[in-house]
Amino acid sequence: MAILEVIRLYLGTKGNLTEEEVPLGVSLVITVGSVMLSVYFLVWETYVLKADAIINIILLFTYGLEGMLQIIAIAAFVR
Repeated sequence: MAILEVIRLYLGTKGNLTEEEVPLGVSLVITVGSVMLSVYFLVWETYVLKADAIINIILLFTYGLEGMLQIIAIAAFVR
């Protein structure tokens, strides 16, 4: 998951700074994979601490916010 995060953040930053849609789109696709891993750690893992649940809920919220902002940025760059 850490490797996915590094790649996702690099592509998101690169796409935002260069105002290109492709790196932002790839970052958005990788975000979906990260969300799936986070849901796995939250729901399907055998033993989940309350702290794990809180951290994963915050992480899912920030993924959602980042996803919406990436979609808005891609729409702005396409014009």
